[in-house]
Amino acid sequence: MNQLLTLSDAVATHARLSPGKLAARDSRRRLTFAEWNDRASRLANGLLGLGLAKGDRVALLAYNCVEWMEMYAALARAGLVAVPINFRLTPPEIAYIAQHSEARAVIAQDLLADRIDAVRGELALVPGGCIAFGDTLPAGWTGYEALVESAGSALPAVDVRPADPCALMYTSGTTGRPKGAVRSHEGNTLIALATAVEMGFTRHDTALLVMPMCHANSLYFSHTFVHLGATCVIDDRRSFDPEALLATLAAEHVTFTSLV
Repeated sequence: MNQLLTLSDAVATHARLSPGKLAARDSRRRLTFAEWNDRASRLANGLLGLGLAKGDRVALLAYNCVEWMEMYAALARAGLVAVPINFRLTPPEIAYIAQHSEARAVIAQDLLADRIDAVRGELALVPGGCIAFGDTLPAGWTGYEALVESAGSALPAVDVRPADPCALMYTSGTTGRPKGAVRSHEGNTLIALATAVEMGFTRHDTALLVMPMCHANSLYFSHTFVHLGATCVIDDRRSFDPEALLATLAAEHVTFTSLV
């Protein structure tokens, strides 16, 4: 290996080495590394098929769910830049981040689509660039699953380099407008590897991601366990439930979690 692996590379590597191993799950769905790798390629190709190109920003708005793992890997594979948006923000606050980041597409959970619809006319999105997943498809939106199913599973012909940006992480904006911090693939990978060494994690660990997947905490810790080929369990409850958390820790044989 002559360069650091991206998140996409890590998923592909473990899909080859441990295809049937559980990679990520929430209360609804579970993904092996092979399934995750296939869906990441399909989603990447589907997004590129909408007219997006390397370097374009894609805003992400959702509660905690396993789709975050698919989206982060797919965007990395397509050379697109993730713009995670806090689900607690109001439509004007969401519009500011989407406009400031120059987002060209939005992927949102159906339960939050109305917040995008409220400001959709203010966003410069590609045709079909509002993509929704969940139980219902909002009017005028592209279906996430339809996009995945209709696209090919071959690796996209995009040259993604470690120094390329992979995410724009916006600050909370408590003393002014939110500010976008640019994260590169190599920056995230180095944090992941340093965290694994410092804390002694291995591929045999199981992480429970409780913090919002739009926050740096879950982004960095998820990268750590993906690079190791370990398992990530996502707590997809919309409010903190300590008894349920303890039950999950026991049932999933969790070895690490991070809480406030």
